[in-house]
Amino acid sequence: MSDIKMAPSCKDSEMGILSAIMKDNDKIHDAMSNVESNDFMSRQCRVLFETMTHLLKKDKRIDMLTLSDHLKNKNILDDMGGIDFISLVEDFVPTAEALPHHCNRVRTLSLQRKFIQEMGGYVKKAYDMSEDPSSLLEEAYGSVFNMINQSDNKTDKKDVYTPKDMAERGFIDAKNRFEDPDAHTGLKTGIRTLDEHIKSLKDLNVIAASTGVGKTGLSLNIALNLALKKVPVLYINLEMNIDQMLCRVLANLSGVTVDEIEIGKYKDEANFANVASIAKKLEQSSLYMTNNKPKNISKVISLINKYQSKYGIQVVIIDYIGHIESDKLSYKENNRRISLGRYNQAIKNACTKLGIKAIVVAQLNRDGDKDPDLVNVGECWQLAQDADIFMILHYEMIKNADPSGPPEFEQYYIKLAKNRNGVSPRTIHINYSKETQTITEADHGLRKGSIESSGLKGTQTFTSSSSLFDG
Repeated sequence: MSDIKMAPSCKDSEMGILSAIMKDNDKIHDAMSNVESNDFMSRQCRVLFETMTHLLKKDKRIDMLTLSDHLKNKNILDDMGGIDFISLVEDFVPTAEALPHHCNRVRTLSLQRKFIQEMGGYVKKAYDMSEDPSSLLEEAYGSVFNMINQSDNKTDKKDVYTPKDMAERGFIDAKNRFEDPDAHTGLKTGIRTLDEHIKSLKDLNVIAASTGVGKTGLSLNIALNLALKKVPVLYINLEMNIDQMLCRVLANLSGVTVDEIEIGKYKDEANFANVASIAKKLEQSSLYMTNNKPKNISKVISLINKYQSKYGIQVVIIDYIGHIESDKLSYKENNRRISLGRYNQAIKNACTKLGIKAIVVAQLNRDGDKDPDLVNVGECWQLAQDADIFMILHYEMIKNADPSGPPEFEQYYIKLAKNRNGVSPRTIHINYSKETQTITEADHGLRKGSIESSGLKGTQTFTSSSSLFDG
């Protein structure tokens, strides 16, 4: 493209990088940490940089002789300008100290060219009336944020901490935690017994469950527990529309059943008044919920970047990952398990760069009456590889010890199958009801097989038991 050929470039800085490396071979490590070969606009400089990295891998000295010999063996020495060009590069700058400046210049101009090229493509698409404007804008937004992430200058980050660095950082961190422990406890789920074991949400947290077991209910409860404490949460629901999700939110906050809210037939006026009063409480929360179902992983990442920038999102929930459409590479591989793992890793990488926690909801390809574990969760096993916390929501039928209640009922539990930096596995028993979508704590004395009738489906609450049962 003619626009790209005329895009900004600086051959002097490109040659400056190469000259610095020839004067001090150790400088190549600094250069490689900040620029890549495709950042060089000049073909001569790009090929010469690639040759230098090749010689580094072969543990060979980088000088005029080794460079010229390698290029000659590739039959491209003359095409590169011969010995004269290499000599010109070597003598280009008097010292190697200007390397950081030249790297920054080359990297900046490279990103500028990529931006011009990328946006030029969207300008052309904009002239095509067959393109959906909203989809095009979303795609363009994602591209911009990808370039923003690429622009992160690695020179501002330490690659290696010396013993002195670690001692200083460790002391400061320990001192801060000692002086204000509450400020360093991390983000909690709001489920006491679960938080006792995981301490706080990690970078990537996975909630897995079979169909209809309550994975959306659990993730929604965590979202509301955080959002009501002014932690900005982005809930990306790929299955339900916004009205369906709002019914569940209102049920959770009011204690009125989802059925009453959805149908509009309330048991009494008090229930309606309770729901109506919840609007203000919801308004004061920090919950953000999408009404946009992104079709592929790039659009999911785009939404995360967009609203983290706009609202300062600290936690993102994807419900659920199985609804993300397979990309072309996945179709070629014909392996859904691999594609899910790739999407999971992409979400983790994006959230880690932004400094936010991710909760990924997944569906087990198993029957709800079977006891799942990491060894038998099918496709979800791939998701566990990158997860810091992997929890499985499950239930079993329990005989009721209370003769006045039904003969048996469903007892739910969270199996903590993976807990990075913590003890696992652990099984945390809870009471779950779908109608009100709420979580409350159980009495300490609650035990398996003696659940009260208030824990049945009609109450739709999660109650966490302090009693732990190993899976």
